[in-house]
Amino acid sequence: MNGFKKCNNGHFYKEDLNDCPYCPGGKSTENNNVGGDLDKTMIPGAGGNSSTDKTEVFGGSALESDQTKVFGGGKSSENKAPKDLGRTFIGGLTDSPEVDDAGKKIVSEPRAARKIVGWLISYTLDPMGVDYRIYEGSNTIGRNPGNTITIATDVTISGEHVNILYRNSKFYIKDKMTVNGTYLNGEELEVEKAFQMMDGNEIRLGDTVFKFKSCE
Repeated sequence: MNGFKKCNNGHFYKEDLNDCPYCPGGKSTENNNVGGDLDKTMIPGAGGNSSTDKTEVFGGSALESDQTKVFGGGKSSENKAPKDLGRTFIGGLTDSPEVDDAGKKIVSEPRAARKIVGWLISYTLDPMGVDYRIYEGSNTIGRNPGNTITIATDVTISGEHVNILYRNSKFYIKDKMTVNGTYLNGEELEVEKAFQMMDGNEIRLGDTVFKFKSCE
């Protein structure tokens, strides 16, 4: 190869250089005949006491670079009062769909704290039918919003009309001294006296008729 010579290690370099610039300890360079070890890979900016063998996390700090951060994982600043899920309203709460139009998951309403043990179904409030859940323990029905089941559209129903109690696998209904009375299978109930209900019984509060269905 014209203009080049070969060193003992097999490197080709220009013939006007005294030493092979690629071999360790070589003294020659292309410009000043004094050189270094050109077979080594140099990291620009390295030298001194720099820790060039470490991987730096950009934007991190010495104290936190070994931690994984979850974006958006902080506590919410919005404090919401828990909903009373033991109450049922006309046109009330329904479960949210699993995802919205953008594909984002929507959390459904939390479950009620009490077990569902029965239903009241009415076709007088809506020709297509509307149903209300009966939970274990005490259930109040009336026009006041504080009731377990609120019927606001029938003015013949009292503010707190009846109490339905589920205890020891049995259902009981009691009239709460109402003006228009409570009827079980067409028979008017005595005020403030509990009567046992059975699956399929008809209950009338004012002008609203319900069919009772039990889970038992």
